[in-house]
Amino acid sequence: MKALLLSLFCFIVILNTYGQVSGVLTGGDGKPVDFASVALISNTDSVVVRSVITDHKGAFSITEVPDGIYMLKITSVGYINWFSNPFTLNAAQHSYDAGTIVLKAASTQLGEVVIRSDKPVVQHADGGLAVNVQNSLMTKGSSVLQVLQRAPGVTIDPQSSNISLNGKSGVMVMLDGKLMRLSATQVAALLDGMPADDIEKIELLTTPPAKYDADGDAGLINIVRKKSRKAGTNGTVTASAGYGKGEKASADVRLNHNGGNLSLYGSYSYNHNRSYGLLLAQGTEDVGVIGGQTAFHYNGESKPVADYHGFNGGLDYRASTKTTLGGNVYYSIGTNLGNNNNFGNYIRPDSTLVYDSHITSTSNSYFLQPGIYLTEAFSQDQKLNVDLDYFAENNNSPTQVQSNFSDSLFAPRQRNLSNTAIKVGVAKMDYSGQVNKKLKLESGLKGTYTVTQSSSGIQNYDNGQWVAVGAGTSNDLGTREVIGAAYTTMDWQPDSLNNLSGGARYEYSHNSTDHSLNAQYAVDRRLGKLFPSVFYTRKLSATDQLQLSYTERISRPTFADLASYVSYNDPVSVFTGNPALKPTITHNLKLAYGMQDCQFSLLYSRDVDPILGIQVMTGPTKGLVYLLPENADWQNNLTLQAVVPIRPATWWDMNYTFTGGWHEYLISYFAAPLDKGYLSYSLNFTESFRPAKSYSIELSGYYNSPFYSGNSRSNGNAIVNLGFKKDLPNNGGSLQLSVNDIFRAANYYSRLGVLTTDAFNSNVTVHYQAESHSFPIVKLSYSRLFGSNAKKVSHDNNATREEQNRL
Repeated sequence: MKALLLSLFCFIVILNTYGQVSGVLTGGDGKPVDFASVALISNTDSVVVRSVITDHKGAFSITEVPDGIYMLKITSVGYINWFSNPFTLNAAQHSYDAGTIVLKAASTQLGEVVIRSDKPVVQHADGGLAVNVQNSLMTKGSSVLQVLQRAPGVTIDPQSSNISLNGKSGVMVMLDGKLMRLSATQVAALLDGMPADDIEKIELLTTPPAKYDADGDAGLINIVRKKSRKAGTNGTVTASAGYGKGEKASADVRLNHNGGNLSLYGSYSYNHNRSYGLLLAQGTEDVGVIGGQTAFHYNGESKPVADYHGFNGGLDYRASTKTTLGGNVYYSIGTNLGNNNNFGNYIRPDSTLVYDSHITSTSNSYFLQPGIYLTEAFSQDQKLNVDLDYFAENNNSPTQVQSNFSDSLFAPRQRNLSNTAIKVGVAKMDYSGQVNKKLKLESGLKGTYTVTQSSSGIQNYDNGQWVAVGAGTSNDLGTREVIGAAYTTMDWQPDSLNNLSGGARYEYSHNSTDHSLNAQYAVDRRLGKLFPSVFYTRKLSATDQLQLSYTERISRPTFADLASYVSYNDPVSVFTGNPALKPTITHNLKLAYGMQDCQFSLLYSRDVDPILGIQVMTGPTKGLVYLLPENADWQNNLTLQAVVPIRPATWWDMNYTFTGGWHEYLISYFAAPLDKGYLSYSLNFTESFRPAKSYSIELSGYYNSPFYSGNSRSNGNAIVNLGFKKDLPNNGGSLQLSVNDIFRAANYYSRLGVLTTDAFNSNVTVHYQAESHSFPIVKLSYSRLFGSNAKKVSHDNNATREEQNRL
């Protein structure tokens, strides 16, 4: 008992050695100042001992303060910093009440604003991450696809150009928030021609809220183009030249005029790229079209030449203080000349076949995207947006093949015809309004109508005329898709620390074929589904917050995935679609934690019927290998992502992103079910140095670990890049030198048939060497701003107010 009393006495003595500091903050208008930062500073060495934030009543309390002499420092956005006089906490005075502290408002007038520190390369965005691509020295002279490949969690297949996000391939790409309803190949071709100098940032949205389209089980990638808001007439000009194994060149000219109620902007972009690739494959297959079990060695050398021209222009007109309307048009022309030399040996039990071919192709693509919008602000808290958009894409890609191989379905001389036209109309209306101080409502309607016309086929040159090869090698397909969507979200903020946002999006889709040469490609599908989303956010401090969310998404197979093409690959295989593909439904549960500029998240996702691309399957022609997409049964993913920016010194910035976790999937279309689980991850890094006032250096790169897809395994690979920048005196612009893949590590290995036996008993190893493996790609760029640089915009439009709030 004595020991217990002695312990209790000691505990009380210890408690009495700690004190408490409290107070209340208000503004000059008497209203409480919430979410202000209160720091308790030691008066002897100026060290911060404790720090807290004020609650929704402006009150704060700092407990467990040791005896000593202290002072308070209070900071809050929009107010002048406040400092208290020194005060003492000791045995005689255990608490200090600062009373009611009235903060003085800072000046709200904005003069010329000079931002002397860049945004982090990677930072938090609503539903994911935002990559500020212009903060990287590697952006100048690169295409958007190349910049995207360096983004955290993004993987791009060097052969198929399929884009994956956090280990999942079901990702949709948006341009300025507008969904590009194109196939993965078409999207990659467009982005590979588009210069990155015209891009402001790339948003990687793994769990977007209900106001976004539900398409994309892996999420959305939103590519945001630049739009200047500086008053007056101004612009930029950028030109790049480089060389790898072939010459490179790009140019970008932008012109903006902001004055009064009218803003005009326009740009022209050009990109030229002579590239190179080497494909080496070997293994065994049981291929009926050339006599059964065969061992082969194959190599293919490609020397494509791509040219791109892009035009972008638009206007914004402020008709009144409440009404703004505008329009935009984007048009691009892309040409890709293919030049491939292929050689191979096919070793049969009784003979050896030699394959030597020359494949040439000319691909011409045209992309048109006009749009108009209207914004009506009924009040400061109520706004209506109406958008009308149109997309048109036409691609014609004929191919000629000349070979010595005649022991298959294909003649020594053949051609591949491919012509696709896609037209998309979109109408969208969004409303946002503040119901009361704590509750905000957002709601909208959207309709999308898509028409595609595709014809493709492989023809042999026989007796002086072109004839179809046979069943399953040609198609002429017309399709229609209608998607109607409606969404509503409610955002409730009961206090300054908590926020709850809940909503749902309902989408109804009808996919159908107008006609087809093949009856099996007839499609008539209807799907109506509700996609809920819930986000709960808890602010832990002025810089830290915790968020828990649940979302559902869908990946609809494109018409190209379903059946719209047949194209030649090699003497024993063709690429085609799969009319039996089902959409993928995904459930996402995510926990995210933000600590200043650091971001951490843990995402669990469950995919039902995930779509796997390029699987080895049988088809209409017996013995011919069909490479087509297929549905797995399910896939589970547990993904950890960490974004950590570090500043060791004022001249040195570091940014590291880790994305990785556990993946497991089940496939039933093999002879025996395949259940595979594995760990994979990727690491992205950027090191930026400013050794002198006008010089910058960047070292960046990424590593992707080995991963599995279907019945294949891909090895890991790492790329390291280096960039230098020199700012010229007297506003003379800047020079940038970039070296992509300085260690020539663009080697990609994969193996097919590692997990189970497919229909052709495949055991194939593929080795692809990209251009930079032969020689690092070196580019020199010059960029300069020109025109007026006014201190402020003459009118106070919504965009200006948003920028002021951000500042």
